[in-house]
Formats: sequence, structure tokens, C-alpha cells
Amino acid sequence: MGYGLPSAVPAPLNFVQRQDPYLHQFPHPPTSPTSPTTQQHVHPALRRPVAHQHQTQHQPPVVPLNPQPLKFQRTNSLPPTPPQSVGARTNDDVLRDQMQTLKLGDPSPVLGRYPSGAPRFPPGTLGRMNTMSSMSTLTSVLENVAEEGSLPMVSAVISLGADPMYRSSGKMKKTPHEALAKATANGHARVVDYLLSKGATYGEAQKKAVFTPLDRTLLTAAYKGHADLVSVLVSNHGANPMIEQWPREMDTAQQYWNEKSLRLSKTSVLDAISHWKNAEQGWSAMRTIIQSPKFDATAAVSAVFDNKCELQSAEFAHRPWQTTYEYTPLACFVRAGWADVVEDLLSIKGSPKDHEREDEVLQYQDKVTRFISPVNALTKDTWEQRPEDALRILRLLIDRGFDVSLAQRTANDLGQRTALGRALAANASQAVEIIAQSRPELVKEVISFRRNKKETKAQPLAAAITLEKLDTARVLLRGGAHPRDPAFDMNVLQFAAHQGSETGTAMLAEMLGLAPELTYAALDIAIRRINKDCVRVLLDFISTAAARNEVAALPAIWDILLPLEENAETRSKYLETIDMVAAWDAGGALPRPQLPAILAAIKRDNYVGMERMLQLGVVDGKSLVLNCKAQPLGEQGLWTVLECAEGTERSAEWLGLLRGWGAPLYT
Repeated sequence: MGYGLPSAVPAPLNFVQRQDPYLHQFPHPPTSPTSPTTQQHVHPALRRPVAHQHQTQHQPPVVPLNPQPLKFQRTNSLPPTPPQSVGARTNDDVLRDQMQTLKLGDPSPVLGRYPSGAPRFPPGTLGRMNTMSSMSTLTSVLENVAEEGSLPMVSAVISLGADPMYRSSGKMKKTPHEALAKATANGHARVVDYLLSKGATYGEAQKKAVFTPLDRTLLTAAYKGHADLVSVLVSNHGANPMIEQWPREMDTAQQYWNEKSLRLSKTSVLDAISHWKNAEQGWSAMRTIIQSPKFDATAAVSAVFDNKCELQSAEFAHRPWQTTYEYTPLACFVRAGWADVVEDLLSIKGSPKDHEREDEVLQYQDKVTRFISPVNALTKDTWEQRPEDALRILRLLIDRGFDVSLAQRTANDLGQRTALGRALAANASQAVEIIAQSRPELVKEVISFRRNKKETKAQPLAAAITLEKLDTARVLLRGGAHPRDPAFDMNVLQFAAHQGSETGTAMLAEMLGLAPELTYAALDIAIRRINKDCVRVLLDFISTAAARNEVAALPAIWDILLPLEENAETRSKYLETIDMVAAWDAGGALPRPQLPAILAAIKRDNYVGMERMLQLGVVDGKSLVLNCKAQPLGEQGLWTVLECAEGTERSAEWLGLLRGWGAPLYT
């Protein structure tokens, strides 16, 4: 179709003068800014510079016959995008223009600008879509409204002819557009459901692939926390909720020559859901997944691989194990502390044999797979973050017959742990009480725990005192533990006096009545450790027993206090303990220090202790004869007072102290 010849007479001028502020300021008709006769009527910004006075004649410019040659060099990259100025067009403005170009009206109601009814489409709109530019614009509109999550607009654009999957113009006809991808990335479940129902897909499955692109999309949506999208993909489109995936490093991590320490986690839909912060949304998604025919309640859905955390025995040169810790769905949600989901899973597969399996060991490949029992999936974090749900889960597992005495090393432990040991480490006293009631014998079975950054074994009561878990220690004492039970190289009562902490002191006061015959042994340990609070508790107990005439003889407390070596860090506590004992023994009922204890104090250079006891009158200076011989406590041979004093670094001070308090040289 060509253009017609121009008419001899031009079309009549149809012009109406606009009211412009510029015309009020400059009422004369606009002229060329280069005209010298009109410079006074030209806007100051457009005026030319004033010519010199000697230029009396104006020379018109010479117009060349041909245009200047084009000088242009193509750049290798696009110019940078300038910053958007105030009042610039936004993406919503572009979308609105595209919609109006296609006669679809204003999209603001759909985008949430203001409420209105359904969009109206004038008749004949589809007929105007048959051009390439209109189809391309239509596809762009579909991508934009899908990204916004507007299902009415997505439905309207597709009804106008947009393909839900492919671009519909030119060479891009078989190229997928991004409407489905954008809706999926933003978690718009209804839009994704609609596009998939209209034929859109995430791609074709690869040959011999276990999982499809739809399954991998489900995995991504689960880790993004899109609960509604997860439910839609599983229930409406058959996505496999059992999809799992190891990182790429897993292939090389299992090589025997790999010297680098690696710790890798397997990803899965159920593992992702168990980490959601909103447990209600997770429970809703799990109810949908449980109803899927592809769901397997005993499959390993969460796993951790570590190639350096465990060592083999000396028989195999202490080579590191390549350990994989596997978790079933039940163990996974026990670890998360989701009691409602655990109860639902137990209703499907609730027998312990479905979830407790022996470790798989490939000795000569240095590989071991540990299948974590649900009862051992209750970690310290579970007890601390969701204590009420953890208690409910523990009761459910015990009622189902799970073995709470089973010791396992999990991905969160540094050694073999039992359910009792994990509850004790978290000071979950109610959990310890439930376990003790169901299995009373476990109260006296040795457990493993960390002490001074080393793996240690002891009975639960000793472990509770060591870890400063007072509430748990009291529960164990009520549950059958006894002060005479072994604790490292002593009994529990002596260990409490040795520990000297707040927990140790409190437990010492509660246990003395159960084993009064151990009082003096515990007092000896408390004094040597200079645990003032424990000494006070023991002295009070002795006073109470003495008031009831239950004490046959008092302990030689001064003989224990005097020979202690002087220590700058504990000097103040040591002197306070001496003063406390002296005030307690105001009547002088305790036996006075004997010469072997005095000689040991001098030989160990306990100057401040001897000086304080001389000041308090506990030691009589006049009774110390410098040439008297005796065997110091803990030493070999006979020594005189003078020999012990001269063997120290401050012999002159010692002799001055003793002679000052009246010690004679000879008998």
C-alpha cells in the first residue's frame, strides 16, 4: 500500500492558541534565536553573544552542499543506565501503557492500587492482537502480572490469546517465557496452579533421572518457605515430596585420598520444612505430603556427611571414618520439636523397628552409616527451644516402646549419648524424671559427657553436679541415686565437696543426711580445696549432730588447714576460712595443731597461715622449741623447727616470727 500524491492546496489550519506563561512574558511572536533584530524578544537563555562593534556587516552562513561525514564508533557495551529522576516512569506506568495499548483498560485495580470490579474488555479486542508487536506486548504483560501474583489478570491475558508456556511471535515461538518462573520465585501458589493447569511446565525430565524439574521446583519452594506453593505442587500436580539432593562436593568427599575436612548436608523437602519458623504452616504442608502416594515414612530424608569427626580404633591406625548420619521423617521432626507432626507420623509407622536400625559399617572402605533413632534426635537445642513439645514427644516415644537407653552419636554430638544424657545436658529435669520413672535402672548407668573439653564417663548424678545442673541433680537424687555412688575416683558426696560450686554446695547440704558417716572425709576435701561454702555447710551439719549428741569426736581441722601451701590466688579465701573456723570453735573444742602439722606448714612456707593462727591463739608460740624434732606431715625423716625454717627462702622472717611469739631455742 503506497502513499498518494500531495494535494495542490494544503489542508486548512486547525490551530487554537494555548495560554502559556511564556507568551505572557514574551508577547511577540517567536523568531529564530539567531536573528539579530529580535534579540531583545528572545529568552535570555537563548540569546547569542553580542557582536563586536567593528563587525558592521552581517555575513550569512555558508550552507554546504553535502552533510558532514558521520564519525561514529560502536562501543562494545551498552551505555550505563542513567539514574531515574523524580517523576520518571515506573514499571507500573509501563505496564499500564501496555495494557491500554492492548485496550485492556487500567491495571491499577488488579495491582492493588484501589478496589474495583472485574476489568471490562471492549468487543473486537482479540482481533487487534494479530500483529507481532501486540503478541510480544501481551507476553510481557503476562510475565508482569504473573510476577505480581494477580490471578484475574493472568487469566484475562491468557484468554486474550497469550500462550501459558511459550512466546508467540517470530523466532521466539518455541522459547518459554518467564511467567511461570516469576510466579514460582515469588511463591504465588494460585498463579502457578493456574499456569500448570493450562499446560505450562518446568521442562522435560532427563533420561534416567530419578526426579523431574517439577520435583526440583518443589525442593526450592520448600527451602524458600512457600508453604502454599508446596501444598499445591504436591496435591494438585503430583510432585514427589521425597526428593533429595547432595551437594556436588559429595562425589569427591568420599574418596579415600581426600585430606580436606568436609561436612555436607543433604537437602530434602522434609528437611526444609522442619526448619520453618512457622510450625503451623509446616504442619499444614506435612498433612498434605503425608497423603501423597509417594510419601515414605521410613526413608532417610535428612543426612549429614562428615569425613573427619570420628576415628577408628588403633587396629586401623586411627584412620578417620567417613560418617553419614541418616534421619527418617520421624527423627527429622523429633529433632525440630514438632509434636503434632510426630504424632501424625507415629500413626502411620509407629513401631520402633521401622525407625531403629543397626549401623552399616564398611570397615575396609572407612565408611559408616549411622541411622539415628528418633529418641536420640531430641537434641539439646530441642529441649532448650521447644521444651513443652519435647516433653510431649518423649512421652509419645516411650509409650510406643522406643529404647531410651540406646546410646548413639548423632550429627550434633561429640560422642556417644543417650536420651538421658542429652536431657541432662539441657537441664531438662522433667524429661530426666520421665526417663527415670520409665527405666529406674538408668539412674545408675554410666553416661558420656564433656568435661574440661574432654569426653568423660560417670553416673548421671556426678555428671549433673559437674555440669552445674542443680534441678536435674535433685531429680536424680529423688529417683534413686545415692551419695555413696562412685564419682570419678571418689564418691558423689566427696565429689560435691570437691566441686565447690553452687550446685555442689547445694547438693552437699541435701546429701549429708543420707550418708553422715562421710562427713569428715568430705570436710577434709573441702578444706584442702579451700571451698569455703562447702566447709561452712559441713561445720553446720557437725554442729547440729553435736547438739543431738551424735558426735563422738571432732575432726582435727587445724591439722588440715595449717599445712596447706600458700597461694596468692586463694590467699584471701584461705584466711577467711581460718577466721570462720576460729569463730566456729570459739570455745576451743577442736584439738590444737600438732607438731608434725606445724613443721609441714613451715617447710611448705605457709607463712600467712602460721602468722594468722599465732594471732588467733590457735598455735602457742612459747610451746614451739626450735630444736624439737618430728616427722612433718607428708614428708620423710625427722626435722627440727629450725631446720624447716632455714630450708625456706625467707628463713630470717620465719625465725623472727617464731622468736617474736616466744619460741625458745632449746628445751
